[in-house]
Amino acid sequence: MAVAVTNAFSQGKVKIFNTTLKVKDIIGTTNVTQQKWNRELDQVLVKNNEFYLKTIGSYRDDYMSDEPHSLFNMIDKGSYPLLDEINMKYYEEVVIPKLKTDTLLKKREDFVKFCIEWDKLSGFAERKALLFKNEFIDIGNVIQSNRFSITPAPFELSKKVTKKFNSTVTADIKANLKANNIDASASLVNYLRSTVTSQTVYKGTMLIVEFEDDYMTRLNLALNGLSSSQTGNDNFSKALRDYAAPGSLRAATTGLVVFKLDGKINKTKLTEDSLKADLKAKFKSLDDGKIADIATAISIGFVSKVESTFSAEIDNIYVKNLLTSKRVDEIELDKILNSFK
Repeated sequence: MAVAVTNAFSQGKVKIFNTTLKVKDIIGTTNVTQQKWNRELDQVLVKNNEFYLKTIGSYRDDYMSDEPHSLFNMIDKGSYPLLDEINMKYYEEVVIPKLKTDTLLKKREDFVKFCIEWDKLSGFAERKALLFKNEFIDIGNVIQSNRFSITPAPFELSKKVTKKFNSTVTADIKANLKANNIDASASLVNYLRSTVTSQTVYKGTMLIVEFEDDYMTRLNLALNGLSSSQTGNDNFSKALRDYAAPGSLRAATTGLVVFKLDGKINKTKLTEDSLKADLKAKFKSLDDGKIADIATAISIGFVSKVESTFSAEIDNIYVKNLLTSKRVDEIELDKILNSFK
């Protein structure tokens, strides 16, 4: 499965905080380990945080395709004996011992109870079913997510980007004042813009999310030299057959490069009392009633709007690149093919 190697980021655009921005202006560049094939997306994908769990481990019809097909990401309630064995052994030998040392998790009631029930079971199917019991759904997601490593790289947004955000703030302040029937002069709007933007911080984090090295090694060892007795007609076996078809150009997605944007507003400097005092000192022509109206509009209405915008946007991740590990992509699959004949 030969593919081209690239480390470039696209010149695509994404709309955030009602502002259209070039991706390269947001994130700049970052290093992706050279052991990965790096498929750059033409269009940034906007997804939620569950995208990792559902997508990493899938495969695509060819390297340039974006459409995922399920393979190693089959971690639902279905029965996939070979994959389930790989996963349950990994959870038993690696994940659960690690979680037992986690100071925040090891005393959680559901985790303690889960471990007691887990230790009573020995079959892979039984242990997998435990992950999906209603009382253990949350801890089950934590355990399954531990197949991934997440490497963060915080970054500062460029001045060009923050300037665009600030211009959006100016327009929103005008709209907010107008909605409250407040006729504001240009100097007043500029003052409010400066005050709000000086208390607003925009930042971002680049994340490389990929299968843990140990997990990829286990996939490699389990699938190399696979015998016919280890395969079946379940959906994982069928997907593995398709993935390994003669002349296949299939490409596994074993990692993602994503970025997340965040924003914070310092409300302590934008209270009604502090705004009233500043407005009274700087705009002596304004009467107390109008000062009170302006302070209320900004400290309550506008700040709430900004916080709501931040909250809505940071629930998203922006998927930038698909990664393919050579260790997974170069698994010897001839014997897998023979096992299906």
